[in-house]
Amino acid sequence: MRDDLVGGVVAWWERHAPELPTQTIEFTKRVARMHALTDRVTVAVLARSGLSRAEYDVLGTLLTAGEPHLKPSELSSRLLLTTGGLSNVLRSLERRGLTAQTSDATDGRSRRVALTPEGGATAERVVREVVAAQHELVGRAELTAAVEALRSVLGTIDPSAEA
Repeated sequence: MRDDLVGGVVAWWERHAPELPTQTIEFTKRVARMHALTDRVTVAVLARSGLSRAEYDVLGTLLTAGEPHLKPSELSSRLLLTTGGLSNVLRSLERRGLTAQTSDATDGRSRRVALTPEGGATAERVVREVVAAQHELVGRAELTAAVEALRSVLGTIDPSAEA
């Protein structure tokens, strides 16, 4: 499809630099545009809940981690956040009573982060609201094929994504 915004960009590159792999350009532009459009919806839902995108990501990661507590370094790695940025987010969530930090039982120098009961309830409620809003935006059209294709590409770029 070349009659949309991304298609116009790709067509320009095909004319001006035919040696470039324009399918890669199209793929990355479409993924970026899809992210930007879905992120608008996400941020609007989060604003109603008084959460930043980073706070939401931390809450969601803790909710689905399958472990009772994560080290800040594990959160940082999973979220691709700097440790400094994560520290600010964790302080904010802890002040609001959504997370708590405890000493690591195996290493007294380390800390562990967990959701409080209120944090768990907030995380689950907000994730449900975000997913509902995103679903309303994207619907169900061809989602299965798109998810499989993205899973395959992401597995090539980031093998840890398959873990």
